[in-house]
Amino acid sequence: MPASDAPERPCVGSGFCCKQAPCPYGKALPGSRQCVYLAVWDQSETVATRYRCERYDFIKAQPGSDFSPAFGAGCSSALFNTDRDAILIELRRR
Repeated sequence: MPASDAPERPCVGSGFCCKQAPCPYGKALPGSRQCVYLAVWDQSETVATRYRCERYDFIKAQPGSDFSPAFGAGCSSALFNTDRDAILIELRRR
């Protein structure tokens, strides 16, 4: 299935990928690898803080954005992403 045909998964919002490095549409915070466009989305509903991309709407309007950045796939990765697990456990409890 081509990437553009793959269903986009809901964003877990752990911010994992954007904390590691910015996508081609982002930029790193000075002295950090984290993207400047990573913003706190929700701190009240889950144990772990949830994040969102402040440039999401702009990025989704760009050609090729259906496969890069991988919205709905990056933060959803279970590899080395303990915040993701905590968020999912909390969301399932509801």
